[in-house]
Amino acid sequence: MALKNKTDISELNDALRDLREARDEARDEGFPQPSKIALENAERLLRGMYGIFPRRFEVYPTPDGEIAIDAPDGQGRSVILLCDSEEGALCMVNMNGHHRRARYSTTETLPDGFVHEALAELKR
Repeated sequence: MALKNKTDISELNDALRDLREARDEARDEGFPQPSKIALENAERLLRGMYGIFPRRFEVYPTPDGEIAIDAPDGQGRSVILLCDSEEGALCMVNMNGHHRRARYSTTETLPDGFVHEALAELKR
């Protein structure tokens, strides 16, 4: 992954900082603690997604103990990848009200074609 400038590095570092703070945020919100595997998978996938589409991803814990990697565009389109505590993930795509999703029992193959396509569509 080639980073073009300091802004790129800053956006990725901000998202990684959000990920490091996710356990504290979950505790503060009364959510279940995300597992170590969820955090590790989220970091790997965040870096992979950033390599496909360098931008500021929002990273936060969910009420179900997952880690969300969220890429909203502010115009009715988004890609959200949820890393669960048992090694799986769910990718949800919303393109102007048209929804699709893919569920994965493991994140080993991610980011895959589905995630690449969703992020490419979000770029347009």
